[in-house]
Amino acid sequence: MKKTLFFVNVLISIFAFAQVGINEISPTATLDIKSKGNTNATKALEVNNSSGTEIFTVLDNGNVGVNVSNPTAKLHTNGSIRYENLPIVSGSVSPLAIKSDGTVGTYVPEPTKYLYMEMASSVTTSNFTLSDTGVYTSIPLTSAQSVTNTITAGFGTDASATLNVNSTAISSSNVRYISFPDPGVYKINLTYYTSCTGSPADSSNNMLGIGTALFKASSASTSYSRQAVVRYNGLPRRNDTGTVIAGPYNFALPHTVFLVFETTAANEKIALFVNYGFGDTFTSNVCSFATPAGLSNKITMNISKL
Repeated sequence: MKKTLFFVNVLISIFAFAQVGINEISPTATLDIKSKGNTNATKALEVNNSSGTEIFTVLDNGNVGVNVSNPTAKLHTNGSIRYENLPIVSGSVSPLAIKSDGTVGTYVPEPTKYLYMEMASSVTTSNFTLSDTGVYTSIPLTSAQSVTNTITAGFGTDASATLNVNSTAISSSNVRYISFPDPGVYKINLTYYTSCTGSPADSSNNMLGIGTALFKASSASTSYSRQAVVRYNGLPRRNDTGTVIAGPYNFALPHTVFLVFETTAANEKIALFVNYGFGDTFTSNVCSFATPAGLSNKITMNISKL
């Protein structure tokens, strides 16, 4: 009896209004389908191909599936999508992005994450030698010098560590490191100054090569591998006749370092060092991190995530 009444209603709808209603007595469209239930999983429309495979689905909650029998989004497809004759849009647009789970939305760029550090000229740092290529002196940056840290980098000191340079393993102590919780590619911009008081033990070269070395280690390791070295060649001061004067390196030698490095696992560590390269030598601890006249910081560094 219910089926008879249903078909009578359909016929009335067709002849009276040229509109068809399914589960709907008063259709408001040429074909008006009302879902048979009120749960999210209830299907309002299901279309199958000749093989009996469901190819189009509309759920009671409005989710539409193409080759998906239980769509979990307003439009859920399993397969490629093709567009033709799209309009050319001028001006500002909001780009689309696809997440790893396949959902599509408007892309909102994430603010650049970075670590900015400053070491004031008033901070006391230990002196060091510049005479042996196998000696690496940690650049003494700690969490105390962190000004902005949206990278959420960590800081620490390895009381003893091994520095691997080519095929040589060098023992080092009190290695200052910075760790990065989020793997990725980072850019470092480091500026600092060094000076050495008195005259060098060997002054025959009339040049002092000083390197800035970057080492990397895994989170639980104290074995560091050298990644890069940036060298600055410092020239001694001379008088008007070209003669090297006393205390030829007793002024702030600038070191500006730009490097890109990559971490591939969470909390990998980097360590930065000053290293003797070549030339004139200072065999005693008379070299130090210096501050040029007129500047308030002896070391500044910015590391940003690319």
